[in-house]
Amino acid sequence: MQPIAIIGSPNSTTTFTVDILESARDRALDHAWVTFEVVERFNGKAYRKRALCQLGGIVTRNRWHEDPVIRAVIKHQGALPALSGESDLTSAQLTALGVFLLSEDGNVRRRTTLSTPPPSGTPVYPATAEALQELVHTEPGIFYAGQSPGDGLPVPLTLRHFGSTEEGGFGEAVMMGVFGQTRSGKSILAAQILAGFAANPALGLLVLDPQGEFGRDRFATSDHRVDFSIKRLLGTLQVRREVIVTNTDEVALEGAEAFTEMLRRAGFFESLGFKGANKEREAGERLAGLLAELSNEEGKRRPIRDLRVADLPLLVKDLARFADVIYASRPGTTPGEGQRAMDVLARYQLDESRLKRIWLQALTAFRIGSGRVPLSQVIQQVLNDKAVVVLSFAQEGSHDAVPYFLLNEILTRLRQVIHRSFNKGQTSNALVLLDEAHLFAGEHASESSDGVRTRTLLAQSVRMTGKYGVGWMFITQTLHDFDKTILRQLQVKIFGQGFKLGADREYVEAELGKEGFARYCSLPDPKRTGRYTFMITGPIVALGSLGTPLVLQGFRASDDLIRANPHCFPANAILW
Repeated sequence: MQPIAIIGSPNSTTTFTVDILESARDRALDHAWVTFEVVERFNGKAYRKRALCQLGGIVTRNRWHEDPVIRAVIKHQGALPALSGESDLTSAQLTALGVFLLSEDGNVRRRTTLSTPPPSGTPVYPATAEALQELVHTEPGIFYAGQSPGDGLPVPLTLRHFGSTEEGGFGEAVMMGVFGQTRSGKSILAAQILAGFAANPALGLLVLDPQGEFGRDRFATSDHRVDFSIKRLLGTLQVRREVIVTNTDEVALEGAEAFTEMLRRAGFFESLGFKGANKEREAGERLAGLLAELSNEEGKRRPIRDLRVADLPLLVKDLARFADVIYASRPGTTPGEGQRAMDVLARYQLDESRLKRIWLQALTAFRIGSGRVPLSQVIQQVLNDKAVVVLSFAQEGSHDAVPYFLLNEILTRLRQVIHRSFNKGQTSNALVLLDEAHLFAGEHASESSDGVRTRTLLAQSVRMTGKYGVGWMFITQTLHDFDKTILRQLQVKIFGQGFKLGADREYVEAELGKEGFARYCSLPDPKRTGRYTFMITGPIVALGSLGTPLVLQGFRASDDLIRANPHCFPANAILW
């Protein structure tokens, strides 16, 4: 293979200046991957190292065209024979992605770093798919989720399960964020990464789908240049994974907070005389506390699904006493004997049949039967049985477009199941994906008490579940107003298009560095090219050992992904 460039000057141990050879000037070089080898000596021993780099910052200069006198001639005569083009000098910057220590026979031994800058004159060669595979083929969890935009080489990511390293896992849960504005392809890339994680049968997957995109398996429906199906991909893996799609109308909710919220939305507390959102919420919290204390004949706590209509009058009496407290009756008034309490009881008696109907209707979401299974059981399928579950909690026709209370219920049950499994000595090994995460952890969530609780629960869950082997992947459109506690926990960050201006720009630039951000700004616009390009940082970058951001262009069809991963899909998985 012929070199395409020569190491020039100046250089460091992570970035290098190269001069492009004349024979390679017509190649597509921007973002292309290249390699070079050096030999370093230490304590009398020679160490052979191979560096994998990415080209960028390509500049062509011609000293004659920069001379003011010559430029005046060019203005009249045009190009100059033997000078224009022939005297062009093209230079570029190499950014090291990873450095690998080689054995005497040229096989990769382990990752390392350069101890000294490479000498000038070192030849630089284009990378090949075979060379890339040689660097990572011994590592578990390799999955090709895209290609290099410069030369089309498959880009390997390390998508392992979260079990022990001895069993081929990361040894800990990984927290990830996929960021990009609308139509940047973030859901498509997230789904492709999800397929890579699904190739690990030891990993359970739970997709929280507030808008039904994963449940309907409809990605980039307005872009006919994209043909992608997560169900088909997971169904054709060598270790086949069935996708269980369900929604909150098909599962039985369990929490008292979710029950009282459904009552509030149906006007239950307003009908009893608790006027205003704050008073309704206080009454709901009071009722949730009472429900948590209810017990059966054996002294065991009664679940919400076992409530009866006969429980309602006693609970309303307690709410009547509580009304005297929160509405600050006259000093000396005994709770339950004030005017507010009398008003609550009178309203109940006057509208008893309707309130009972609201009560029973809310209970239907908590009853087991007619195909409903408890929410905790669905989560156990993911944590214990390693199932792939897409749980949609979109509320069709709801006046509240963001169903915070449903996500609160899911998060609460998730944490409870994780704790129970841990107390039984069982370790969890699962990934939770939250689509449209900005709705729940962004600035909009702080506008209501429900949203504030959701944002707090999410931040607590990310901090708490990681040590139990449950990782998170957030897909979001915003950065600057996204919860900073969550952002600090994310080891993997994937940036799509749309963050070149304003407060988002400052965050991305701080994360990628000045050179990385300049490369990010040069990524093509997917709305014009139909190709979704991202920059990735973190431990899933298989070829990286230096923390350098990696540029990846996502595949546009399921078949492309299958062809790139023959070790994960059988040969007959492709539809010809």
